Amino acid sequence: MKRAIGPILVSFTMFAAAAGCGDDVAQSGNPEVGTVQLSLASVPSDASCLRIVITGPRTISKTFALTPSSSPTFSFDGVPAGIVQVDGQAFASACSSIASAVPAYVTDAPAFVRIAPPVSATVALHLIHNGRLSVSVDFEAQPWISKSLAPVDIAVLGDAPYGADQIADFPNLIADMSNASPSLAEIVHLGDIKNGSSRCDTSYFQFVFDAVNAAGRPFLYTPGDNEWTDCHRANNGAYDPLERLATIRSMFFPVPGLSLGTSHKQVLSQSFFAGSETFLENQLWLEAGTVFALVHVVGSNNSLQPWYTDDTTGTHMDDPARRTAEEAARAAAGVAWLDRAFAVAAQESAAAVVVIMQADMWDGSPTNGFDSTVQKLAASALAFAKPVLLIEGDSHVFKTDNPFASGDPLHGVTTPVANLTRVVVQGSTTARLSEWVRLHVDPAATPPFSWTRVPNPRL
Repeated sequence: MKRAIGPILVSFTMFAAAAGCGDDVAQSGNPEVGTVQLSLASVPSDASCLRIVITGPRTISKTFALTPSSSPTFSFDGVPAGIVQVDGQAFASACSSIASAVPAYVTDAPAFVRIAPPVSATVALHLIHNGRLSVSVDFEAQPWISKSLAPVDIAVLGDAPYGADQIADFPNLIADMSNASPSLAEIVHLGDIKNGSSRCDTSYFQFVFDAVNAAGRPFLYTPGDNEWTDCHRANNGAYDPLERLATIRSMFFPVPGLSLGTSHKQVLSQSFFAGSETFLENQLWLEAGTVFALVHVVGSNNSLQPWYTDDTTGTHMDDPARRTAEEAARAAAGVAWLDRAFAVAAQESAAAVVVIMQADMWDGSPTNGFDSTVQKLAASALAFAKPVLLIEGDSHVFKTDNPFASGDPLHGVTTPVANLTRVVVQGSTTARLSEWVRLHVDPAATPPFSWTRVPNPRL
């Protein structure tokens, strides 16, 4: 049975650096800093030293000696203002000998908090026995979990902007969605932020990033094939797809666990877990009694299609080893992320699960790159036995169905899964994106999902 220290409450109280009057402080360039206060509810018998690491504009690490069965409090100064990550470890040995020691306890996931004077901020770290982390872990007091069962609306779009007119209109479209109504909780983009025959230049990615990061709602995004997988095409700039993927990850996921937009939403990122640090884009959160999971699954047969098939220069060639290794690692991470999403749903007694990805896994040929994802989704939904909604883009034409209504022989699913519904979101089909989808989630309703197709008012 897992045992925990905690929760460890870390309270940040901000004050200006003491360098004269406020104007002098600002002009001298001294940053605002704060004091960290920690309290432990109870120290277990196998914890003798606690190490807290705070990472932000600079990294601060400090250790504290522990006495079993005590309820100590500690403090230290110099925490910089801004967004910081808080992590903790506890050791069975004394603090003087932990340099090479393996921690007895670790956090199940680090916490992120915005330090903004004069507001105090409090986070709770939940430490569990090292080596015992599993998808059944109790994520206690995590900021990505909302206990509220109030209904929410989420704006969903995909395959946009495509072409010059949509690109010009894109900032207006994002503003429309941001201002749609006070009830709109966040905006989700299903990937393909460009069409498949335009260049994958970083300058274009920056334009899209600036537009979505200006959204007046938290903005969440799962990558599509057009912005990395298919960038090997000559008319895309003959880029190396994996280099473009690294660029997309670094640009659109600058702070793991935080959405884009002018108001940030805290989410759980797969990159928080050892061995999955690369997968910044796989994210999940709980609100309205529903688990929402973004899973990086893309078209072009999940990136198994060969590269540089249109090269006429003889300077670019396919690299099957790199291409298939990337797909295998990402597909395995996606399967693990689905496991985690449904485990969180079970742990939190969620009313429903929403799975969000770019690829229409039943469109085109071949589709074998989706087999493991489809099989895991079908098995997880069947075991969950509550409503599951799958949202996809990629194929551009709005549709609703249940691809598992009679099983799915295409992907090796033999058992019908009656509790899953799929929505494919409209995209790319007109000079200006014709619509977006308002998804309404109410855990008290039957079914808990409904949606409205919202037309672009400037068409």
